[in-house]
Amino acid sequence: MLDTLRPSDITPLSAGFLRWQVELRRQTMLERNGSPQAGVAPLLSVQRSGRTPSVTTHSIICGLLPAPDQIESKTAEFQKLCEEVSLDGAPSAYDRGIEFLKSYYENPKDFDPYSITTLLGESSPAVVALQVEPRCSLIFYVFDLVDQTEIGRFRCLQLDCRAEIHASGPVYDNVWWHNALFHGNAEGSVVIQFLHRRTFDTRFGELTAIEPR
Repeated sequence: MLDTLRPSDITPLSAGFLRWQVELRRQTMLERNGSPQAGVAPLLSVQRSGRTPSVTTHSIICGLLPAPDQIESKTAEFQKLCEEVSLDGAPSAYDRGIEFLKSYYENPKDFDPYSITTLLGESSPAVVALQVEPRCSLIFYVFDLVDQTEIGRFRCLQLDCRAEIHASGPVYDNVWWHNALFHGNAEGSVVIQFLHRRTFDTRFGELTAIEPR
């Protein structure tokens, strides 16, 4: 979604949350050869009207969009890189993708502060449910009492969102080409853009609102 078209009920992610997400991804590229961490794999909670169970949770891997004024140029970079390595095979594509992303995830200001994305099968139960009821929650749960660094410390956050489903357009293209660099063609998939409404700290039964800034 372009910044000028953002709905009035959508609010920025907290600055600390966005900084954490960028730092997680940078560490993933520098130290883990792209292996995702728990902090980028929230649970998606969706309502299923008239179904049993009425609420389901689904594991996803979430992504960050470039800032609105950068999305087209960043998409072009991903596409160009995919096309350059298409004849070299998967290992080459993966390695070059990791090298590219080592400098990609540096400044939180380069990313959209209003949304998180994921790529899902167009007929998956989660997508079908979101087509009926776009209001949903993302649960970020990182339970590590040993790692006290800012990246690894214990977190339990609930992000209340409104989902938009993209089968084409700038958001779809950006996520599709980013994914293609590592996983190839994702035919039959759609991009879910989770537009942020509110964030709550839910540790140990609590429900404490977190201010956007």
